[in-house]
Amino acid sequence: MGVQGYKDKYLMALTFFQHYLVVIVSCTSFVIAWLNIYHFMRAKSRSALNKRMPEMGLVSILVPARNEADRIGQCLDALRRQTYASLEILILDDNSTDRTGEIVNEHVSSDARVRLINGKETPNGWVGKNWACHQLSKLAKGDFYLFVDADTKLQATLINETISEMKRSDIDLISLFPKRITSTLVDKIISITIGWLIFSCLPLLLANKNPMFSSAFGQFLLFRRGAYKSIGGHEGIKSKILDDFELGRSITRNGLVLKLFDGTDRISTFSYSSEKEALDGFSKSIFPFFNNRIMPFLIVWVLFLSSSIIPFIVLFGDLLDIRLSRSKEVMTYLIWGSLTISWIISSYRSKQGVTYGLLFPIVTIGTALLGIFSVLSFAYRNVRWKDRNVIDTTQESSNVEEID
Repeated sequence: MGVQGYKDKYLMALTFFQHYLVVIVSCTSFVIAWLNIYHFMRAKSRSALNKRMPEMGLVSILVPARNEADRIGQCLDALRRQTYASLEILILDDNSTDRTGEIVNEHVSSDARVRLINGKETPNGWVGKNWACHQLSKLAKGDFYLFVDADTKLQATLINETISEMKRSDIDLISLFPKRITSTLVDKIISITIGWLIFSCLPLLLANKNPMFSSAFGQFLLFRRGAYKSIGGHEGIKSKILDDFELGRSITRNGLVLKLFDGTDRISTFSYSSEKEALDGFSKSIFPFFNNRIMPFLIVWVLFLSSSIIPFIVLFGDLLDIRLSRSKEVMTYLIWGSLTISWIISSYRSKQGVTYGLLFPIVTIGTALLGIFSVLSFAYRNVRWKDRNVIDTTQESSNVEEID
């Protein structure tokens, strides 16, 4: 087969992706982006997130922390400023090698609500964060459990507002999507992609009801105590790396009520301080999103990359000696336009900047490369996070030490 023959076959494959797959992705993301805007506006107008009601029970704020000396102080300052008075703040120092414990003790000495717990070593079969959260839950005394990441800052009225909404609407789990404050290129790329996946690909009208679409965000997980215990808590997902996703799915799978809110104006997370930390953080998360299955990953990877590469091929088709009919070229520009709008909407909603939405093809390529890195990390069993190999700690074991 000559060069022209290969070009013809490539063109046929390109046309297939364009008309049968990329069209679906681009149009679906466009529609979902607008539906999610409607959903958030409707939820905001009907919710109590701007209202305060009388306090309704003790809230246990549970914060797992490992090597968070640079962030834990800001997190605790924000927690101690909460207008909801009936709080206990439990910080578990997960065998940190920096000054995390010392910084927490400074807050303990000045606020009786704050308590420092020294975490036990992670048993086999557990992910480190899940084990830390499990220990915290065993010591919590509250009617509500609020899991907060140590790199997160909450608006002062947020707990009051979310408890009010939880009681008013009879919700079992409230989770808020945070504003991600980025300082590295890798973190920025993934933060923009996460925003697109949440705001333009996740149908939030279904996410609150259907386990297939359910999710949650680890920076803010507010449970009714009974709901948390009924799904088995973190022990029920002890070996799962994406704990927040799994907890959200467990809630809807058990017929309980989940509610997701856009919290970008109420909660912020400081993500990663270096490129290596960002790379480690995302490499441990991307492949597990597909349950560590290579075929679903490859299908989505090819489709995801194709949705952004195909318009480039059309724009620079002359250089590649590729020709499309006029109707197919027009269709491709429509795909480009709908994707651009959906990325701009999601970048705006996630507070990452509209400009980055316009650069989505570059963001997509960067994300695709990070996905390959994630797969290779798991293939070579070298998935590190907070100076631990995640693969080692999730080996199954039946001997799990119980908290006293």
